[in-house]
Parts: sequence; C-alpha cells; structure tokens
Amino acid sequence: MTNPNQAVPALGPALRLLSLGAGVQSTTVLLLACEGEIPRFDVALFADTGWEPRAVYATLDRLTAHAEQHGIPVRRVSVGNIRADALDPKHRFVSMPLHTLNPDGTRGLARRQCSVICTISRWLIMALHVVIKEKPVDLRRQLMEGRASVPRIGSVIKVERVHPPFVVLDQAGIEVGDVTEYLRDLALGYGSPLTCRSYAFGLLRWFRLLWLLGVVWEKATEADVAVLVGWLRTAPNPQRRRGGANTSGPGAINPRTGKPTLAAGYARTTVNHALSSVSGFYEYHGHHGRGPVVNPVPSSPQRRRALAHLSPLVPKPVVGRARLRQRVVQRAPRAIPDRLWDELFDAMGCERDRALLEFSVSSGARAAELLGVTPDDLDWAGRRIYVVSKGSREREAVPASPQAFVRLALYFDEIGTPAPGESIWRTRRGQDRPLTYWALRRILQRANAVLGTNWTWHDARHTAATRMANSGTLTLPEVQAILRHANIQTTSRYLSVGVEELFDKLTEHYTRPKPQTHFPTGYAAADIEAVFGA
Repeated sequence: MTNPNQAVPALGPALRLLSLGAGVQSTTVLLLACEGEIPRFDVALFADTGWEPRAVYATLDRLTAHAEQHGIPVRRVSVGNIRADALDPKHRFVSMPLHTLNPDGTRGLARRQCSVICTISRWLIMALHVVIKEKPVDLRRQLMEGRASVPRIGSVIKVERVHPPFVVLDQAGIEVGDVTEYLRDLALGYGSPLTCRSYAFGLLRWFRLLWLLGVVWEKATEADVAVLVGWLRTAPNPQRRRGGANTSGPGAINPRTGKPTLAAGYARTTVNHALSSVSGFYEYHGHHGRGPVVNPVPSSPQRRRALAHLSPLVPKPVVGRARLRQRVVQRAPRAIPDRLWDELFDAMGCERDRALLEFSVSSGARAAELLGVTPDDLDWAGRRIYVVSKGSREREAVPASPQAFVRLALYFDEIGTPAPGESIWRTRRGQDRPLTYWALRRILQRANAVLGTNWTWHDARHTAATRMANSGTLTLPEVQAILRHANIQTTSRYLSVGVEELFDKLTEHYTRPKPQTHFPTGYAAADIEAVFGA
C-alpha cells in the first residue's frame, strides 16, 4: 500500500515548447534558454507563413544553428505560402483577413475561412504569455499631436556610384538594402541625382518612424502612414531654426516685403512629397512580390484616370485628393518691386554680389545653376551664359543683360579670370575656393539684416519672370523658353498684376476730382434744381 504521508513528487510539464517568431521577444527567450538562464525548451516551433521578411529568415537561420549547438532543435511548420493562398484564383475562400480594392475605388474584405486554418497544422501551439509587439497607442497619438519626437538616427550619404548616387544608412551605419534597390531603379529611369537625394531623405523619415514604432517595412499599414502625416504636420522642422535678435518669428509677415517667414513646421508640399516617396517605394517592391499586398499609402483612382494622358495645354480637371494628401494653395509669384529692388542692389557690398544679382534678375537662372557657371560657359559676344538646367540636366543657353556682363567684367578686374573648368564665383575670405550655396544665401541674409527684408535668391527669378511676362515685348512662349519651364501653364502664373504695380494708378484714381455736371445754357437754375434735384 502506498503510504498516505509520503510526499507526491511535483509533476512538471511533459513537453516544453517555445513559439518562436524570430522577433525581439522570442529571440531573447530562446537565447536565455540556451545560456541556461531559464529552463531549457524541448523544441522551438516557428510557424512559417511562407512570406516573411528576408530579415526574419536570416535571423531564423542564425538562431537555428545557435540553438542546435545547445541541444534545442528548431522546427519550422507551415501549410503553404500565405500570399499565394490569398491570391490563388482556385480557392473559393481565403484563409486570412484580406483587404481588397474594388474597381470603383472603395475598399472591401475578401470572404475568408476561420483564421485557425492559417495558424494550426500539425502542432497545437498554445502561447503561455501574450506579448503585444506594437508600441503603445499613446506613442502614436503623441506623435500625431506633436507631443513626441522621432529620433534623428540614420543618414543619407553620397556614394561613388551612379545608380544610385545617394543611399540611406541606418542607426548602425549600415546601408538599407531595400531602399538602395528602389533608389537604383529610380536612377535607372534617368532620374535626376537631386530627385534621388530628395526621395532618399523622404524614405529616411519613414524608416525613422518605423524604427521608433518597432514595425518592419513589410508589415506597415495605412495607420502607420497616418502617423507619419500627423507627425509631419505638427513636428518642428529643424531647417527652420534661425538665430539673431532681428530674426522674425516663424510665420511672421515682414512689414516691408509682405512676405511671410517660413513656418516652424513642414510645408504641405513636403508632406505630399513624403507620401510620394513612400508610395513609390512600396509600389516598386509590390511589383516584385515583396511587401504588403496593398500599398499603405492611399491613392485616388479617379485622379489617376483624370490625369492620365492629359495634354499640358488642357487645364487640369478638379478632382478629389487621395486620403492623407494635403491641400496645396497656389501662391502668387514673389516679384520684388522696383523701389525695393534698387535698395537691395545698393546693399550689395562688392562687384561679385552685384554681378550675381544682375545675372539672376536678367536671365532668370536659378541660384544653383548660376553657381555652376565656368569661364567656358560665358558667351561675351552673344551676351548669354550656359547653365545646367535643374530638371533636364541639359546644358542650355540663357540670355543675360549687358549690365550683367559689365558687372562681371568689373568683378574679373578685381580677382582675375578663374581657371577653365572652375566656377567663376569665388569666395572673398580665406583660401580661394568656389562659392557654395550656403555662402550664396549668406549674401542675401546680410543685405536683409540691413534693409529689414526677407528676400531670397528665388525671388530674383520670380522678378525676372514677372518683368518678362508683363513687358509687352515678349510672348508667353518666349518667356517659357528663357525660363525653361516644361509647362506653359507654369509660365502663365506670372501674367499677374501686383498691388505694388497698381499703387500709382490707384493713387491717381483716389485723388481724381469729382466730375462736374454741366447743362446747356438758357435753362433757369431753379428749373434745373426742380427737375434734377441739383
């Protein structure tokens, strides 16, 4: 007989299983078991959907080799590829929740079986602890309301490659291969290096947010894109930080120019550009069968159909924007009035700055285009310069005024003619070197500090375009050719009249005497007053 006072040994689990997802939590648990910090598992099970990110499979291979060295086998269980299951036309139902895009642009949900089929096959995996891997909802809400910031980790660097010329690095300084692959495809489509750079920065913002939320890019959803938009709408832009006692606050209106100072946050066009870069990234990888089934960036099918094969001569139809896209208001050109232009020109401190301003306002060339001009790009007899256009990256001729070449000659008398192939615009202090874009901005900043204005170099291009379009001597297509606009509708924006140009005419209108009424002679004044009340 069994002694009733004898202690019964405690029965432990017959089989210790680990549900391995190859993420941060389950990987840590497996490594602790390998080191003996927690009880060892009999087996680790990985439920393979057949469509996991490449980083997950790479981590799983390393974990399998490490765990088997410590006596813990790793088994992969699967019932097939979850993406193929969702897109298989022979299946009457899908086995997972599948969101669809209907032909009319609305969203729907495919008919599906019980989700247990997707997760249970040969093994019954019961999770002992439920771990929510997503960041708390409070963090997402704080980001959208501007009460939390995204760490400025990672960077965009220029590399010695043509396709692509710029790449994105993560916080460890390692190149993000999936972004590089998309940027390479963008560059192969004859994309401008500047376009590649701007898209790289747009994707860097997106990956910074995903790294903070702990979401891999293959699992991103529209909710994550909404967080990006909310954060960009409320977060301060570090490029807007300005110092100095005379600096106006963000968004303040300059009393002399009437121009608003740039706001503290990101512009609406920047938000839309970020959505375009993220959408293009997912569209490219979706074409190659990677990433989510549906692009997380919402699109407008009606807008795509309306703008498809649209002639640039036809006005764009008014169609609804896609969700999360920002409404952008077309601003009037920022032309500098003549009276303020004379003050600005007088505030230039040397012949170099005067020549730059003359070339900018007479040719309409952009600041970056002017900085690339070399002695070989000067046509003194034809009074024109050759610049590399921003959009086409082609070397094109641009006419300039005789006064601009006179100022340039005076500048060369001071410094001498630069060497062939070197920029004609040189620094005046320190070692002789080409003038950079930031030094060029500093020239106007010094003049603005004296005049109390907030002009930019692009305002000089707007001034040139407005003067040409309203001169009466040049046709609109001719102005388009000089400014190198791809669309004549862009040039037509400068066919406008500002209040500054109407000031004298309005003054004459307000001071004009009241017209006197005269009646033919022979009528008595009393009769006229009785009839007309005068």
